[in-house]
Order: sequence, then C-alpha cells, then structure tokens
Amino acid sequence: MKRELTTGLGSNTISLRDGASALFRRKTLVLITFLTVMGGTALVTFLLPDKYESRMKILVKNQRVDVAITPEATVSAPAADNEVSENQINSEIELLTSKDLLTQVVNECGLANAERSWLSKTPPSEAVRVEQAVNRLTKDLAISPVRKANIISISYSSNSAELSASVLKKLGELYFEKHLKLHHPAGASDFFKEKADEYESQLKAAEQWLADFEQKNNLVVLSQQKDLTLQKTAEAKAKLLESEAAVRETTDRIKRTEQQLAAIPTRVVTQSRQLPNQYSAERLNTMMVELQNRRTQLLTKFRPDDRLVREVDEQIHTTRDALARAEQKTAVEQATDINPLRQTLETELSRAKLDQTGAQARRDVLSGQLQQYQDSLKKLESDTTKHNDLQREVKEAEDNYQLYAKKREEARIADELDRQKITNVSIAEAPAVAQIPASPNRALNLVLGVVLATFLTVGSAFSAELLNDTVHTARQLEALTGATVLATVPENSRRLISHRRRPPGTIETKNRSVGELQS
Repeated sequence: MKRELTTGLGSNTISLRDGASALFRRKTLVLITFLTVMGGTALVTFLLPDKYESRMKILVKNQRVDVAITPEATVSAPAADNEVSENQINSEIELLTSKDLLTQVVNECGLANAERSWLSKTPPSEAVRVEQAVNRLTKDLAISPVRKANIISISYSSNSAELSASVLKKLGELYFEKHLKLHHPAGASDFFKEKADEYESQLKAAEQWLADFEQKNNLVVLSQQKDLTLQKTAEAKAKLLESEAAVRETTDRIKRTEQQLAAIPTRVVTQSRQLPNQYSAERLNTMMVELQNRRTQLLTKFRPDDRLVREVDEQIHTTRDALARAEQKTAVEQATDINPLRQTLETELSRAKLDQTGAQARRDVLSGQLQQYQDSLKKLESDTTKHNDLQREVKEAEDNYQLYAKKREEARIADELDRQKITNVSIAEAPAVAQIPASPNRALNLVLGVVLATFLTVGSAFSAELLNDTVHTARQLEALTGATVLATVPENSRRLISHRRRPPGTIETKNRSVGELQS
C-alpha cells in the first residue's frame, strides 16, 4: 500500500515521496526562510540584555522562639506545634506583595528613576513613575511557597546583579519591620505596665483592709478559731447537760430525803414508866368543891331552876365526869432523845441541798459560757462573710496583678525581641549577588531557533507547493486527471521531442499548468 501525505487545497495532492522534490524545487525559498528565522533568532538572542536573578527564602514558624522563658515559669511549658498552616503562609505572601511595602522598596531602591513613557513625549510625573515601577516590580517578583515546607521562596531578576540583590534585601528588611509592627503593636508594654501598677495598688489596699479587719476583730486564723469555738461550744453543751442531769438528780434525792424525814419522828423514847393521875384527881376534886360551894351560895339567892344555877350544875356534872375519868387513868412518864436516823437523813438532806446549789451554780456558769461561745460563733460566722469577701478581693487583685505582671514581662521580652529583630519568620537563604546571568539562555534560544526555522522552512515550502497549480510529476497528473501516464520526458530531451511527432497518448508535463492540460 502506498503511503501518502495528502493536503487538500483546490484539487492538488502532495505525497511524502514528492516532499523531497518539493523542497529541492523550492530551495531558494527554503534557504531564505531558514536564514531569515535563524538570523532573527540570533539577533534577538544576542541583543537581549542579560538578566541577573537573585533569590531569597523565608522560614515561617509558629513562634518567634522555641520556649518562652519568664520568671514565673517554674514549670516547663508543653512543646508547641511547629506545623504552619496554609493560611499563615498565604498571609505572609500577601504581606510581601502588599502595595505599600512594594512602594517603599521602589522609593528606597530608586526603581522609579528607570521608568519612562514610550507613548508620551513629556516625561511622566513622579507618582506615575512610582506606580509604573511598583507594577513592574509586582510582575518581576516571583513569590511562591515551597511544597511540603514552611518556606516562602522569593526571586527577582533585573539587568543588574547588585540591583536584584539589593531589592530583595530591602524587601526583606521592610517586610520584617512591617511583620513586627502588625504582630506586636507598639504601646503594649506601657499598657500592661500601667495596668500592673494599678492592680498592685489595689492589691496593697485590699491586703491592708484585710489586715485591719483581722486586727479589729482579733482574727488570727479564722478557720482554726471557728473550729476551736465549735469544739468549746460542744464541750460546754456536754458539760451543761451533765450539770442539768446532776441538778435533776440532787433534786430527786432531796425530795426522797424530805419524804423520809416526814415519816421519821424528830425524837425517840428512850425510857417510859406509868404513874397514877394524882395531880389531876386532886385538881378536879378541888374544882368540884369550889363548884359545889358556889352552887350553895347561888341557891341562897336564886331558885334551883335559875340560869346561873343550871350552869353551875352543868359544870359540876362535867367536873365529876372528868374526875371519874382521871381516877381511872394513870400517867406515863417517858424520856426521849434525838432520833439518830433523822439526824442522818437531815445531814444527807443538807449535803444534797449543797450539791444541788453547786450543780445549779455550775449549770448557770456553763449556760453563760455556752451563750458566750454561741455569740462568739455567730460573730465569727458574721465575720467570715466579710473576711471571705476581703480575701476574695485580695485574691482577685492578686490574680489580676500577676496576670498583668506576666503580660508586662512578656511584652517587655517581646519588645526586646523586636529590637533584636527576632520574630517567627527568618531568612533561610539571604539574597546574594549573582555572577552568572539567569537569562537569556543563548544556547537554548539558538537550538529553539533552529527548530523553529526548520518548521517554518518546511511549512513555507509545502505552502508554496499547495498554492502553486503547476503539475510536476506523473503521479500528480494521474491524481488530477484520472488518466494513466504512459511515459514522461526528461528535461534534457525536451527540444528533441518538440521537433518530432509525438506518439498517441503521450503528454508533456513539464511547465504546463492544470488549465492548459485540461484544455
């Protein structure tokens, strides 16, 4: 099978076999095209100015130092996470490409002096040249994060190696200043110092109030005093209950003793003898005689039924009965003495009453002590609330003071770190003056020029063949007419054939157009 490269333009067809002959036929066009492209490439390559590229790398960390050392840090702090997020890297890149930062770089490096306007005859103003220089610097700066690393790579190229290095160096300096200004605003240490002094004065005032309150209320260790008072109160309550039990016991004992004394006589009979009632009989006999004599006298004056006589008769009758009874009774003579059992009970009663008096006195004393302890406990409870409030104020003032003192120390350390230019970003690779230009790569440009010239040359030759309607080969003629070419005449036999009679079926193909052949 015959392989052909067919390109349709009109009705012309070019095969791969005809390519070499087409290039040979268009050798002039091929040579001119190749030399023109190569010449232009060489001219541009050697006329382009040398570009010197300078590089700088910035390392980004989470903290400016690995361990924060403060006077209060008695316990080692936990290790911080050193992984930097993508947002932090992008934030630093945006900070590096901020317009105000690039404007400062342009002004301090004098990049605006090289700017000029190609469209205007009048020189541009300073502001326009600065704006143009900032835009050019933005395009020439290549800032990108290094993959799988906490590093930002920055490159800048210019016609001067010293300028490229100085621009990156100035960019790094201004970037550090802006980074420090944004991450640690000025005045923080003064603010924390002012607040620390304020809370220190509040702490001293609160401590003085607490000391005055403790001295006024005789408070040493409030918790211990409360515990001691509670203990004394409990002991006093126990003793009071014991004294009340003793009082009740002595009272019961007194009652029992009194009941026993009520049943026991005061004296007991030691000796007893019976005597006749002579004295009473004699006395009654005398009274009897006197009453009878008196009745006799009354009868001399009154009748027997008179009232006075009857009274005397009654008295005589009563005296006679008494005399009869007296004569029947005998007198008993007894000797008595103090009852020793009653004396013992009286002594016991006296001792019980004495014990009762002592127990009552002890109860009264203990009751007073218990009341004092309870009052003291109530006062301690009342003082506890005020004392706790004062302690809470002292603790709050102390916590605030320690917090702001720590913040003040951290701010002081941060200011010192700022003055020393110590931050969480650092130069991993400082910009250096390049000794070899980074561009243009003349060898590569020439190689690319050869490749481009080759393609353009081949393309121009094939384009010329496609645009030309002249038939040069028998195959082109067969493809064009559909007829079979029986013979071809070489170029050096053209004149001989023109003087002879052409045989039938022979067609001359050299220097004939398609229109002529079709006619």
